Amino acid sequence: MEFLDLEASDYESALRQARSTYGNAVRIHTRKDFTKGTTLSKQKRCRITFYLVDQKPRAVEQESEPAPAFDAEACLQKLLASNDVPPALHASAREQVLLSKAGHTQAEVEVGLLQYLFEGVQFEDEIAARFAVFVGAAGVGKTTTLIKTALYLRARKARKVALLTLDTNRIGSLGQIRQFAREFALPLFEAPSFKALAGLLPELDAYDHVLVDTCAFSAKDEEQKMRQNALLAMIHEQSTFLVVSATSKESDLSAQLQYFSDQRMKAVICTKLDETSGIGNLLGFARKSALPLLFLADGRTIPDDFHIASASYLMTHLKGFSLDLSQFFPAN
Repeated sequence: MEFLDLEASDYESALRQARSTYGNAVRIHTRKDFTKGTTLSKQKRCRITFYLVDQKPRAVEQESEPAPAFDAEACLQKLLASNDVPPALHASAREQVLLSKAGHTQAEVEVGLLQYLFEGVQFEDEIAARFAVFVGAAGVGKTTTLIKTALYLRARKARKVALLTLDTNRIGSLGQIRQFAREFALPLFEAPSFKALAGLLPELDAYDHVLVDTCAFSAKDEEQKMRQNALLAMIHEQSTFLVVSATSKESDLSAQLQYFSDQRMKAVICTKLDETSGIGNLLGFARKSALPLLFLADGRTIPDDFHIASASYLMTHLKGFSLDLSQFFPAN
């Protein structure tokens, strides 16, 4: 740091001279007042020692622009898209969430959509019937889900469980359920005909639950479907469960339900939650069908990746929400 000296008749004059030369960069270090001259002509003087500082231009303070108003419409549309809510439901969602009043906050939009999505969605937590019939389209993971359900009933509910397959014509399907039955020590019964099923029914009375694996049909297999329905008619105390994939569109889910409309559906089991980008289609289907959700599967690992259906679990698959959703759906 460099120090400079300047002398004047008084302190104010010295400071004024320094600032006239160096501007506002002057910073006083020391000041010394003294007299100068002979006894007869003494003069008061002042010496200042000072240094200079770098002067950076002071930023011109600008008035901050007001924050843009919250766009509730855009927020809602983004949440609907992020969660794959079917476009057919967008208008009713907007009406319920936004039209009740003006000037929504983000929290109000999120809470309103949450209420809309789960409104009318029901949940089941028990298989009561002795015979649980699993139906569903090809590729939804019906047989794997049946095995997971059997292990759940045996381990968590201490039930005596057996498997019964009516899908004996397709070698791949039969081989798969046989392998699972051996691996997990589950009794497996095969009913390729009316006579075979009639002979098995008395033996199946020894079990608390019998989980029935069925064929996956397309619309072209109407004759085989009718034959299977006739086999199922021989079984009393049964409930039918529709197995669907979370990756299916809501319209496809509705079509599958319509295809199996000749069965008295008890509840829905949803698979492949780990493979979908959003669950709006599933929630929309649950609202529309008025069928409760029973189990949810989010992977192929047996016996893991299997959960009792609940709002608290489903909300973990919602996307784009800033709120802590667990406060609305606490886990049991």
